[in-house]
Amino acid sequence: MEERQSKNALNRKKIVLRIGLVSLIITFIIGITGTFAFAKEVTLKVDGKETTVRGRIFQNVQEILENNGIVLNDEESANIDAQTRIVGADAIAVNQKATGNLEVDGKTIHYETDVKTVEELLVENNIKLGDLDRVEPSKTTPLSEINEIAIVRVEIEVESIRKEIPFAKETKDNPKLEIGKKQVIQPGKNGVSYVVEHILYENNVEVKRETISEEVVTPPISEIVEIAMNEPEEESPVVEKTPIVVETPVVEKTPVVEKTPVVVETPVVEETPVVAEIPAVVETPVAVETPVAPTVEVPDAAPLGATKKILNFTAYTATGNATASGVMPEANHTIAAWNGLPFGTKVYVPSLGTTFIVEDRGGAVTEGIIDIYMNTYNQCIQFGRQNLEAYISY
Repeated sequence: MEERQSKNALNRKKIVLRIGLVSLIITFIIGITGTFAFAKEVTLKVDGKETTVRGRIFQNVQEILENNGIVLNDEESANIDAQTRIVGADAIAVNQKATGNLEVDGKTIHYETDVKTVEELLVENNIKLGDLDRVEPSKTTPLSEINEIAIVRVEIEVESIRKEIPFAKETKDNPKLEIGKKQVIQPGKNGVSYVVEHILYENNVEVKRETISEEVVTPPISEIVEIAMNEPEEESPVVEKTPIVVETPVVEKTPVVEKTPVVVETPVVEETPVVAEIPAVVETPVAVETPVAPTVEVPDAAPLGATKKILNFTAYTATGNATASGVMPEANHTIAAWNGLPFGTKVYVPSLGTTFIVEDRGGAVTEGIIDIYMNTYNQCIQFGRQNLEAYISY
């Protein structure tokens, strides 16, 4: 009985040993098979050099790199995320990160990135461009070729300004004047125009101005000056005429012939008196210089074609701001009017002897009301509100 039990125990041990051996063989076979069945070759490119490496499909990029002795530092990056499994990858490239400086909105941003182009870098840093903004160099430039990038903010403003038009000078010859002397026969006066300009700013710095339109409100008046340009002509001297004396010949008496018995006496011929010719004196006319009347500047008057109206006039003073037309107000010049009178319209007021220019608007300035700009508050109070005759030239 004991011998039988001993044989059964021995048989069981043999069976277990056989099963373990078979399992070990099967595991080895499966391991070998799995190694070849789940392996994958991947192209690895480092610093431009390519090699082929083998890994399992369930390994990630980082494990493949580490298995090949490659550890990424802060300045390097792979084209595929380190945790990506190589089952879907055919090539892994290790590159140096792009580094450099980005100038934008007055700030310098130091970048160290895996992206490839300038445009991708702008997206990465959430930088948006306006319609007129530009990037230097262009957005398609590879970051591997550059290390300095600048964003130029571009703006265009429209400005309306009042400008003076310098008057011209004309010179006329007046030989009656002494050399070096001159006289002004018409004083010059600057004109006024309104100019609309486009102003180009780059990063808040003005770089260009371009005139879009210009309207002449008051044309300039030329200065006319007379001056003696040449030596005055000398007057011809008066030549006295030498008197001509004509002598009349003296007729001698005929001798008396005595005849017998009749004596005839030849009549005596009286001498003709010598007549002296009175010399003729020729007077040279003396040139009389016509006095030049002093020039009087003609004051502003109602322009031709102006419309006569009775308007209600008030006054206002400095606000510290430019007018609605974009220029600073001037006393005896600037007025605010309703929208029916365009900027630059002339309004002549005979009682004030002044031609005003519409350059401003006002909330209380409705049709038929004109607000005159004055230098001080007291002047406005003294002027008050008046109904005055006016001539409007559009």
